[in-house]
Amino acid sequence: MKSNQYLLTLSVLLLFNIIYSQTGPGGVGNNTSNGLWLTADNLPLTNNDFVDTWFDASGNNNHAFAITDEQPIYLATSSLNNMPCIRMDGYNDQLEINDANILDGTIGMTLFTILRPNNLNGNPRGILGKRITHTTDVDYAYTWFFHNNNYINVDINTNNNRFNTQPTGFSNATNYLLEMSFDGSLLNHQRSKVYSAGKLITENYEYSNTIINSASNLTIGVLPGNNSSYFGADIAELIHYNYTLNNAEQIIVNNYLSAKYNINLDSDDIYQQDNPVNGDFDHNVAGIGQASDGSQHTDSQGSGIVRISHPSSLSNNEFLFWGEETKIKNYNFSSNSSNYSEQLNSRWQISSLGNLGSVTVAFDISSMNLSGINTSCSYLQLVIDNDYNFTSPESVYNLNINASETKAQTITAAIFNSNDYFTLRYIDKIVWDGFNFFNGSVSGTNAPNTYDSCLKLVIKAGTPATLTENAHVREIEIESGATLNVAEGILLEVENGIKNNGSINLFTEAQLIQNHIGSNFNTGTGTTTVKQQGTGNSFSYNYWSSPVNTSNDTWQIVNLEDTNGVIPFIYGAYAADHTTSPITLSSRWLYTFNGPDDYNTWKQIGINTNIAPGIGYTMKGSGSGTNQEYIFRGKLNNGDYTTPIIAPGNQILIGNPYPSALDADKFIAENIGVIDAIYFWESFAGNNSHYLANYEGGYATRNIMMGTHATIDTSGLTSGENTAGITKPEPTQFISVGQGFFVESTAHTDATLNFNNGQRAFAKNSNNSTIFYKNSNTKNQQVTSEDTRPKLWFSVIDPKGYKKTIGLGYDTNTTLQYDRAYDTEPLNYLKDFLYWTLESKKLVIQALPEININDILPLVMEVSSPGLFEFSISKMENIPDNLNIYLLDNQQNVYYSLRDSVAQLLLNTKGTQNQFSIVFQKQNTLGAIEFNNNAFISYNANLKTLKLYYNKPISNIKNLSFYNTLGQEVKRIKAPSSNFINISQLNDGVYILKVETKSGTLLRSIKFVKY
Repeated sequence: MKSNQYLLTLSVLLLFNIIYSQTGPGGVGNNTSNGLWLTADNLPLTNNDFVDTWFDASGNNNHAFAITDEQPIYLATSSLNNMPCIRMDGYNDQLEINDANILDGTIGMTLFTILRPNNLNGNPRGILGKRITHTTDVDYAYTWFFHNNNYINVDINTNNNRFNTQPTGFSNATNYLLEMSFDGSLLNHQRSKVYSAGKLITENYEYSNTIINSASNLTIGVLPGNNSSYFGADIAELIHYNYTLNNAEQIIVNNYLSAKYNINLDSDDIYQQDNPVNGDFDHNVAGIGQASDGSQHTDSQGSGIVRISHPSSLSNNEFLFWGEETKIKNYNFSSNSSNYSEQLNSRWQISSLGNLGSVTVAFDISSMNLSGINTSCSYLQLVIDNDYNFTSPESVYNLNINASETKAQTITAAIFNSNDYFTLRYIDKIVWDGFNFFNGSVSGTNAPNTYDSCLKLVIKAGTPATLTENAHVREIEIESGATLNVAEGILLEVENGIKNNGSINLFTEAQLIQNHIGSNFNTGTGTTTVKQQGTGNSFSYNYWSSPVNTSNDTWQIVNLEDTNGVIPFIYGAYAADHTTSPITLSSRWLYTFNGPDDYNTWKQIGINTNIAPGIGYTMKGSGSGTNQEYIFRGKLNNGDYTTPIIAPGNQILIGNPYPSALDADKFIAENIGVIDAIYFWESFAGNNSHYLANYEGGYATRNIMMGTHATIDTSGLTSGENTAGITKPEPTQFISVGQGFFVESTAHTDATLNFNNGQRAFAKNSNNSTIFYKNSNTKNQQVTSEDTRPKLWFSVIDPKGYKKTIGLGYDTNTTLQYDRAYDTEPLNYLKDFLYWTLESKKLVIQALPEININDILPLVMEVSSPGLFEFSISKMENIPDNLNIYLLDNQQNVYYSLRDSVAQLLLNTKGTQNQFSIVFQKQNTLGAIEFNNNAFISYNANLKTLKLYYNKPISNIKNLSFYNTLGQEVKRIKAPSSNFINISQLNDGVYILKVETKSGTLLRSIKFVKY
């Protein structure tokens, strides 16, 4: 480590107030004290242009104007360190500055100039003067000129105390850094001084203690009133202060000018980074410090964008200087190939003397192009290093840019070392250079993780890059020959597009999500591999949908692989062979489905058939005794996809088109009006035939409310809990990668199904977040659900041992009527089928707005195999512990407590058995109850009336009884005479209407909401 260290407080300022900042030369002075600052590098001219106006940089607008035909010329480069200058011809060139209060009338003054004379010959040669003429004392403020023996001469308040620099004379074709100062507060003999290259060369008597307030203009290049005194010279800079600089300020301004114009100082030459051996950091030099006499200057910015101030530990003869490598007016960022940061196109270097302790550093970034940085999630950074290329920074500090561009973050305890370089940068990308990651958030490896969503991920050729943590990035570029591996079970999330000219490998259960809206943003000629397991049973179908495409944005099954290569297909019913390497599959069983629910709708396809993203297809296994892992290789599916569906009632085999899970609830919700649910076919594990008549299985169902199992056989290889106690989950909210499924159109006209990136999610088979229907158990790891809605699954086991399940759920988005996407009919009706009834619909899932103990929920059992049926609750979620749940046999008036035991029902009659219902309390006073579904109601919120729909005359109704949710009767209408019932007197809320006929039959308990 270097010996001199500086603690820094850092801030980024969008807008600088130049009134209070030290923005004068070298960081000394501002527009209240720096009366004039003419610097040729601020002139907007080209080489050899005439200088009509030399603009004042002090902020006081004391511009110097030329008279026509007396203009100097502008030189873009000069002998003054190749810096611009103006050239006075020594014949008639001059510039004039209008009188201003700040230019005189003070007790002190300091002047600096950088010049190179070319007509010194012992005659008067005026650098500047503020007088009318030498023949009058009126308005005679000061002059500064060369005369006899080319000494510098100075007048203060007339020429009565004129003095010169004898014996020090000056020469043509020589670069000079000159200073003249006056301090009326000192003793007479100490008041006037002249310096050259920082060294005092003369000190002289001056009677006056104040510079008069002269009305004369300030003239440059000639002594006013003496036309024989035109000065021929290259002048690069001219500075005026309205006070006498202290020693520290003098040292700082001298070092600024010395560095800029490559003029060696004879005293206090502290800043060394302007030397070629140190890199020529000549520009915008500024400094702070304390001279040996105790004078100090502690806040500087100067002509650059860096401001340093407030040293905490400042002693005599201690200074800190900084200079910039280039003079830049437009700051931009470009990539640093050594560390892959976006680095400012300028840098600074430090020269120091002593130890100043902690300081505050600020950057004016108002002129920077920050369009490449996302300030909401990325940082502008100060980077400090002892290496010019910033390959291994000593320190990096994040600098917040306030969204309103008015505030700045302050960072304490940063460290500068002597001779350090510093610059600004931001991180726009994470790069794998073939061996290592750069700029990611994973500690130790710099790989990306979920905190890097603002950054682009770039993978370069070399050894493959592997992600072992979930990662979230802005976009991805895989360069030619490069490989990105995403480890097992890892999520790679991308905000925008992927440019893949190499390879991406998603290992087992690894997933990739892209979040942008619209069509596919991905480009490139590379490929991605996605793995998924399927059934090994050569007699059972898997229902697939490819997560990649291979040609014309479509998938061809001929490209399917296993771990040993591309899988060969042979057309033949029994062609599958798991003993070959790769395995062999049968192309006989490749089908798609789109049309009416009919066997003839199955369309056989070939291995070269183009399959669009989102279209499902069938394929049977290889005959192995274990699950088979398949590899999809191609270009990633991404963005919006649409699939037409013929309405109404037609079915189509579609599937998850993405290399990530698909959120079933979002998919259904965004296609509501076209479909109400999705269905997954499950074959019984015992399938050992290719004949249709021997196929056994059923459909698992999923809607927004919940999922229900398919028909369960005794093997335990389908979803649900079978008679042997083996459990496999029902369809979850998330659909596996590669999973095909059925939907049925509920639209009135032809419609379109829509897939989009907003439906994508990260969920894995291994924790039961998704289920891939390959007829095998998943691992028994529990999934943590955030769904707090109450749900019940009721199951019946028929005499053959098959289990059927229906669902009941509660969601405040539902009503007491049929709710699309919440109430769902089965895709097919099997033997010994159990269902809910609502509005003449047979439901496998029913949803209600809230739990109500007065509910009476009718059940129907279609019996085809008379015998003993076992009815039970197979699963509950978020159900109150004190809620009683009964199966009510309305014919026998028998209540079976399903929370306590399994209800065993002997059903000896084939056909529809509709005497059952689910209730939540016993109603012993009702006697035998016969259920009839011929009554229902509608509610008119404007008129506050109910309309009773009844397929018999209203005169058959004995009583209409209204109950609140506590079971209290709040209204009764005896022998109603109208189907319209005024309920305006009831408070808003949920009620139960019980309809009783004159024959004593309770037609129905109907729940409704009055509002």
